[in-house]
This record gives sequence, structure tokens and C-alpha cells, in this order.
Amino acid sequence: MDERGLFYYIGTQGRTQPWQNPAEAGWVTATRSSDCLGKASDLMGRVACESHTNMQPTPLWWQVDLGAGRLFRPTRYTLRHSNRPADVVWRLQSWRLEGSVDGGPLPGADDRPQPQRISDPDAVGPGDCFAHYEDPVVLSCGDTVCRVCAPALGGVCPTCCEKFVAEQTLPSRMAQRLVKQMQCHCPNRGLGCAALIGVLDVEHHLGAECEWREEECDQCHQQVRRAEMARHKDTTCARKPMACGYADVGCPTRCPQEDLAAHERDGVVAHMGLLRQRLADTSADLTQCKADLTQCKADLTQTRHDLGQTQAQLAESRAAQSDTAAALSQTQRALAAVQSQIDQLFTPPAAPEGLAARWDEATKEVALDWQPVIPAGADPVGDPAAAACCALAAAAPPPPAGPPVRYRVQATLSSSPVVVYTGPECRCRYRFPEGEDEARFVVVAMRGLAESGPSAPATCTRPAFEYDHDMDERGLFHYLGTQGRTQPWQNPAEAGWVTATRSSELAGKASDLTGRQPCASCTNNQPTPLWWQVDLGAGRLFTPTRYTLRHSNYPGDVENRLQSWRLEGSVDGGADGSWRTLDEHTNEPNALAARPDAMATFAVAPERAFPARRFRVLMTGPSPSGSHHLMLSGLEMYGSLRGPQQ
Repeated sequence: MDERGLFYYIGTQGRTQPWQNPAEAGWVTATRSSDCLGKASDLMGRVACESHTNMQPTPLWWQVDLGAGRLFRPTRYTLRHSNRPADVVWRLQSWRLEGSVDGGPLPGADDRPQPQRISDPDAVGPGDCFAHYEDPVVLSCGDTVCRVCAPALGGVCPTCCEKFVAEQTLPSRMAQRLVKQMQCHCPNRGLGCAALIGVLDVEHHLGAECEWREEECDQCHQQVRRAEMARHKDTTCARKPMACGYADVGCPTRCPQEDLAAHERDGVVAHMGLLRQRLADTSADLTQCKADLTQCKADLTQTRHDLGQTQAQLAESRAAQSDTAAALSQTQRALAAVQSQIDQLFTPPAAPEGLAARWDEATKEVALDWQPVIPAGADPVGDPAAAACCALAAAAPPPPAGPPVRYRVQATLSSSPVVVYTGPECRCRYRFPEGEDEARFVVVAMRGLAESGPSAPATCTRPAFEYDHDMDERGLFHYLGTQGRTQPWQNPAEAGWVTATRSSELAGKASDLTGRQPCASCTNNQPTPLWWQVDLGAGRLFTPTRYTLRHSNYPGDVENRLQSWRLEGSVDGGADGSWRTLDEHTNEPNALAARPDAMATFAVAPERAFPARRFRVLMTGPSPSGSHHLMLSGLEMYGSLRGPQQ
């Protein structure tokens, strides 16, 4: 029963006038099967009342006629029962809502309804639905209606009753402009709202701006003006939650305001018990306070005695303070003399320059060298390092004489920094610990207890195995087969540097997997599962990021290429439980091209990669031809290697 329904809209003439019952005003017609109490127009009233039909004749009905030319498509409807308490048992529980275009037989030609002008057709205003026009269009007869209403009129103009074709309507620009310029009073004007707003803004004003609109209080369910809702909830609301008047003595009850008096009346015994308990607690607290005051008096007497002793000790301390100040002054003079000697004897040297870090492929070490610091009085003759640095030292004043210069080299790895060299030489070597591939180096010059700032850093990286193209010369097995790219190529499995095995033998040999030349090599189809494995050897662990597979080069084996497999790794190669999946493919016939010696490279997801000693290709499904022969003529891997690289 809000203010957004059809009958409220008609009863306020499109929310522009004070409310009138539309049936009593003659704007609609209300009838019912019989009269017993009240009247038929009560059906559209805004105030609850006692109104009902007689029990005869049946069926019993209540009807509303919107009038000629008006059609309404309902989506929801609200029913309200009689307000007499005794009628509660007579409320509806079985009914049917029905609708009709004409309410009976179609009228004949002589009964054609005459034109009814609800408003002036020459001015924009309430139309057949008592509303302003929405997207107005002009009919062929010259009258204006809403675009959304035109299809529902049945091809008959509601103003002049002439027929029209819905597809031949034209937009009415003038009506649109006039509607935008129209203003009206707020529908709550009768309650006190004096706002004058555009007719297109009425719904927005009622929903968001009008402070005179009545809303339902969520506590007492009374209709309260929006602007007074907060004050109503805090003051006059009968269901406002309030604490019991005995809350300060321990009553935890909170109840609506209207129930508070009954609670305090019914809980007299409980409240008296709380008061007695509070009185007993207060008496006990007073007794304890008395005991505490007696103790405080004794403590105060002891404090006065201690204060007298403290004053005597303070006098003795003041006398000792004078002696301490004299000794401190003498100590400060001695410290100043020592500091002067330290400043003279230990002056920080200049920071070394030209630090270089190079990877030595022959020794697998990092070679570090830098330019020396020229101490005061150094003779460059016969000292090539000193002679090379004379030009840099000539422009600056020589440092004072002091102890010889020594150097400290510090390397920063993935863990905390470590000192890798301390000594007088301007060069050193460093071998990466297992598991480390890159380090950042700085060198500091030291003289006595002083040291310079760090030099410009230098970085060196252990060679990595990075992919460039299929079966390139940057992979692991090419690196092992050339002894770190220092010797002519040998198949590392045939040379005994790695071990290649497979589940069974049919064509070729197991070492073909680490070879550089394509060939026809495969396993038998028994026993299953079919696999091909490479063991890098004790002490070697490899973390793969990519791997390349090469198919057999025999033309007849094109349809026997791999399409379902799993690359696995293991640290020890024991039971199947020790093998972990690095990469997996299932039913991918295009993973390897349909041609002899086809090659393809596949990435290993970072979350699956881990350092392993043994790797195997496990066939998990048939080839495109349906066979179960594992055919490969090459495997190459890319990533990072730990342990012996030769």
C-alpha cells in the first residue's frame, strides 16, 4: 500500500493533486456481487475499514473498471483484509485474480463508445493514464499518446476513438520539450513539502529527496516522516531498546521501551537480590580500604626514616662527585692525547679501483684483480702494479706514512656476504660453492685499524645452459660431450660420462638418446611401461627449464611419434615413488611434427622444476598410429647444473 500503485496514481491525478478515492470521484468504477457492509468503493480506499459482500449470490466477486481506452498490464497486486478483529477467521484463503478487456460481450456498432477527453488534447498533461507523456508519439488522427501505450490500445485512439496503425506513429518533439518544461508540486504537498519539481523528476524526488515522505519504522512498524525517523527511533519509538534501571547493580536485561515498566515490576525480587549483593560487596570493599589505610600509615613512617638516610648518603655522594669530576677531566685529556696519536698513525687509505671479475673456463674459478693503492713513500721502480697506479696517485696528495696496505675481498651470494680473500696481493681466485652460480664482489683497502670504502662492484656468473634453438650447442649434453666446450664432441653416454638406459631394445642403442645425429632407434613394445633414462652420475644435479625431443629419422616411423609422455626426474632413481613429474603431455599428436627427425622444445613449469640426477621419458599412451614403440633419436636439456661439469 505504498504511493507507487495504480489507484494512488489515479486518485492523485498523476501525483499532482491531493488524494481522492478514484471510485468515489468517478475516475474508475467499483462494483461487487452484493452489498452487506461498507461500499464497493472501499476496495480502492487508503484507510482500512470493515467492508464485505453478502454470502449470496455466488460466486462472490469485487470488480474495478478502469474506463474506456485504458488498459493496464499488472506485475504485482496487494490485498488488504477488513480491520475488524472478529473478521480474522473470515480472511481470504482461496481466490483468483482475473482480467478482461471489455468485461462482457463486445459492443455493437451503435454502442461504439464516444470520445472521452480526460484532459485538453491540445496541451501536454495527464493522458488516459493520468500521467505525463513518456516518449510521446503522434497518431494518424493527430492525437498524442505514449510510445509504450500505443501497442496496447488495440489500434483505437483513446481520445477520438479513430483507428490508427501502430507502425505509422511519429515522435512528437514538441510534446517532449513541453513535458521537460512542466513542473508540479510534490505529491506530499498536503503533508508540508513545498518542493516544486519537474514532472520527470517526481519519482527521484520521492525516493531520495523528499523529507515529508512517510516510511515504516523497522522497530515499531509505524509510518514516520523520513526527516523525523532518527529522532523517532531515539525518543518516541515504543520499541526502542532500553537498559533496565537496575543495570548499574548488575541487571543485564535490555527490552523495548514499552515493556520496560512491566520488566521492572515483575523483577522486583531479583532486583532486590542484586541490591543486597551490591551492598555486601561495598561493605567488604570498605573493610579492605580500612586495612589498606592502616598499611599505608605504616609505610609512610618507614618512608620518612628511609628519606633521612637517603639525604645523608646524598651529601656523601656530592663530596665524591667533586673527586670524580677532577678524575674525569684528567681522563678526558689522556683520551684526547690517545685519539690524536690514533689519528696520526691510522689514516684510511683510498678505495681500490678497477675491480674486474672474470670466469676462468680452464680452472672453473673466478679470477679477480684490481689496481693497488700506492702507500706513502712507495717506489714504483721494479713494481709494475705500483707504476701502473702512479698516474692516478699523482694528482692527489700522498697519504701519511703508516702500516702496509692489505685488501679484503667480499662476495655476496644468494645467502649472506662472505669474505673470500684477505691479503696484500691485488689479485685472487674464487670457486663457487655448490648450488651457487652468481656472485657480486667488492674489495676494501685496509691500513692498520682503518679501512677504505668499498670499490665499485663487479659481478661474475657461472656459465648457464640457456636455450637458443632446437639441438643447439648450449645444452647440457653438448656441454658434457665437449668437456665444458673445450674438446671435440663425443657422445657423453658412449664416453662413459653419463649413463643411458631404456626399458627394452629393438633398434639402435640406448646411447642414441644423447647423440647429435638423428637415427632410427626405438624400444620394443614390451615390457610396459616404456621408458628411456639418462643418469648424470654421482655428485651432479641438474635443474631443467626446457628440454628438446627428436623423433626417429626413418620415414616409415612418422606416425609412430610420441604424443603422450611424461618427463620425470629423480635424485636417486629408486622406486617409482622417488620419480617426480617435471612435464606431461597427453594425446598431443602435433607436439612433434609429422616428419622424420622432427624436433620440438618444451618448457618445464617453474613450480615443477627441481634438481635431479636421473631423468627419464616415460611413454603414457599409444602413438598416432596406435603402436606402443618408444621412438627417439635425441634429447637435450637446458637449465642449471650443480656438481662436476666435466
